[in-house]
Amino acid sequence: MLIKNLKILLLLSFGFLVLALGLFFDGKTSSSNSSSELLFPTFNEVLPQIAYIEFSNKNGKSVIENIDDQWLISTSDNFPANTELLSRFFIQLREANIIDAKTNREDLFYKLGLDQDNKMQLLLKDKENVSLYSLDIGIYNYNIPGTYVKASDSNQSYIVSTNLSADVSDFYWTPTDLLNIGKSQIQSIQIYNSNMINLSMSDGSLIHNNLTSQFNKISEDKISDSQNSLTDLQHNGFIKRLDLPRSSNLKARFTLKNGTLLLVNFYEIEGKGIHATFDWNYINDDLQISKFIDPILDGNQIQVSSIALLDNFAFSVPQIFFDTLNIKLREKTE
Repeated sequence: MLIKNLKILLLLSFGFLVLALGLFFDGKTSSSNSSSELLFPTFNEVLPQIAYIEFSNKNGKSVIENIDDQWLISTSDNFPANTELLSRFFIQLREANIIDAKTNREDLFYKLGLDQDNKMQLLLKDKENVSLYSLDIGIYNYNIPGTYVKASDSNQSYIVSTNLSADVSDFYWTPTDLLNIGKSQIQSIQIYNSNMINLSMSDGSLIHNNLTSQFNKISEDKISDSQNSLTDLQHNGFIKRLDLPRSSNLKARFTLKNGTLLLVNFYEIEGKGIHATFDWNYINDDLQISKFIDPILDGNQIQVSSIALLDNFAFSVPQIFFDTLNIKLREKTE
């Protein structure tokens, strides 16, 4: 399978928020709602029309839009959104029952987290930019339990039965899984820093096979750590590749036992830490690719998030990922 086509296919998987919600929302009202007043009774009718989702507060906003059948965070360079998290939020919204009416006095909204300084606003629009729904969301009361809300154009507040807590930061809505490839899946690693280090499989173990006589052997622990470096890897932010420095500080080329080839470039960016790019020269068809990675750590796992296939972003990765692969050869001393 061509990697370009695979990337397109995987990216499109992010585009089915409405479809994903449809797996949960079968058009039936749950029994818990049968004797209560729903906060959003027309939800099922509005859902297919949603093309714009905005979460905002006094500090900023995060906007997620349906662009070419993909749900993208338009306030973060159109990075794919975490549609599973969005689905969970909309399930809570759809299932929210009004428990009780609360105050309609603006001077008391601060007690509910519905004042201008504390509220979060949800705004939904259609593809024509017409507003479909707007809701002010306050604090979640764990004692009742329930969330304080009010329509954005009304002063009447309510407490509803579900937890509508969310965040206006773009990163909150971002999938963070990258890779989870166990050590037993690694056939070889080539590391390019001040030296070229070739680690390859021999008799069931990864060994340094281009060591010259002037250098000491690399410890088995360091080799083992490098072999484990793709295990349960997540990012904590991203930038456009166009914003990277011209040259990388470290390159590492991984060959998996199934033939998959991965080149990782590392960049040290002052004030922003280590960023990495992932370029796939070849992907074997049996590679397990999905939006999210299962926490399997038996050493045999071979999982890749579709996020790691994006070729226009660089990911902020843990310093230890860089340090583990930035192996330095030590010259022998007499």
